Amino acid sequence: MFIHLGDDILIKSSEVIAIFDYNLIGEDDTNRLFIDRCLEEKKLVDVGEKSTKSIIITSHYIYFSPFSPSTLKKRSQSNFM
Repeated sequence: MFIHLGDDILIKSSEVIAIFDYNLIGEDDTNRLFIDRCLEEKKLVDVGEKSTKSIIITSHYIYFSPFSPSTLKKRSQSNFM
């Protein structure tokens, strides 16, 4: 199954490790270092031009999505119905 993150970006739901609220993750220095390292390694994908509401960690990339974590959760669960 797939989850639509915004724009034309779809990811396999089986690759998702975690989905976090951007406001909670972005404030911590350790998390910020992790995000900066992913950016340097070109493993960060910023989806859409709207403000980031969630961070999706997969086995290969980190995605910034304009959709809230609850919206992404609903989208992932609707694939199983």
